[in-house]
Amino acid sequence: MIALLLAFAISDGLSPGSTYALDPTRSTIRYTVVHRLHEVQATSHEVEGRVLVREDGAALAQVRASVASFRSGDGNRDSHMLEVVQAGQFPFVTVKVVLPVGLARELPAKPLVAEGEVDFHGVKRRTTFPVTVSRQPDGSIRATGTFDVSLDTHGVERPSLLFVKVDDACRVDFDVGLRGDER
Repeated sequence: MIALLLAFAISDGLSPGSTYALDPTRSTIRYTVVHRLHEVQATSHEVEGRVLVREDGAALAQVRASVASFRSGDGNRDSHMLEVVQAGQFPFVTVKVVLPVGLARELPAKPLVAEGEVDFHGVKRRTTFPVTVSRQPDGSIRATGTFDVSLDTHGVERPSLLFVKVDDACRVDFDVGLRGDER
């Protein structure tokens, strides 16, 4: 998510003071938790984010999703997950980054390595992850990637089935798009 915003900020045609918004109609975040007996995936299309290119050339970016917006296809499981992650107390998962721009004038031919901070369940942790960025035929930007979030590190009591807890690693996959902010 964050690398997309950074990649967009370092691509051609950007000027200091510009702002860009994540396009929710072109954005999906999915998490996957694994249990010995099965794998669970839940998806959200309710994603929001913004990037601001400061006068000094640094990009300030933030992306967030409501934890209540993820759907697995099983309403009972989704309700249980909302209890586990204490959605009423911690309603959003947020990724933030502050990075310099002007590193390149074209989108990279290889994946970027994003560095950022994940705020989940009230706990902030640094993370790095690879992101593939591409310009679409309509001029928009698309980024895809994957990173893991440790449920234990973020203070989430891991759900269990038949007395066996899900794995600690919660995989997050994203496919997001950006457009110029129309404000």
